Amino acid sequence: MRALVSISAALIFSGALTLGAPSRITDPVSFVTEVYRHFVDAESAGSSYIPPKDIYTAGLGKLFREDEKRAKGEVGCLDFVFWVNGQDWTLTNLSVTGGAAGQDRKDVVARFVNIGTPQEIHFDFRRVAGHWLLEDVHSMKDPRWTLSQILKCAL
Repeated sequence: MRALVSISAALIFSGALTLGAPSRITDPVSFVTEVYRHFVDAESAGSSYIPPKDIYTAGLGKLFREDEKRAKGEVGCLDFVFWVNGQDWTLTNLSVTGGAAGQDRKDVVARFVNIGTPQEIHFDFRRVAGHWLLEDVHSMKDPRWTLSQILKCAL
C-alpha cells in the first residue's frame, strides 16, 4: 500500500512539474499549429483553452502586464482572443504556414474561418537568447489590428 501511495505521489509530483514547465518554442510554425489544434479540440469538447502566456518578448509581455494593471480586474484594452480574432470560436479551413524568415526572425501566417468569417493572422517571432518568442501579432483582414497597439489602447 505504501508503495502505491509513493508511486501515486511521484506521478502527481512529476505531473505538476510538467504542467508548470515554461513553454519552449523550437519551431514557431509547429507551435502556432499546436495552439490552434488546442483551440479546435477545446471547441469540440465544449471547453475553453488558454494558450501559454510565457511566450512573449519582454516588450510584448510588458504591454500585457500594463494592460492587466490598467484594467484593475476588469476587461482591458484587449477584449477578445487574438488567436481567433473573436471572443468565441468555431474554426474551420485552418492553414498555418511559414512566412518571411531570417536568422533571428520568423513570421507565421494562420488562415482560417472563424464562425463563418475568413481570418488571416500574422505572428512575428523573434529569437532572443536562443529562444523563439512572440513579438507581435497582426490581423490582415478587416478590421485590421496589431496586438501591441491594442495593448497600448491605441485603437
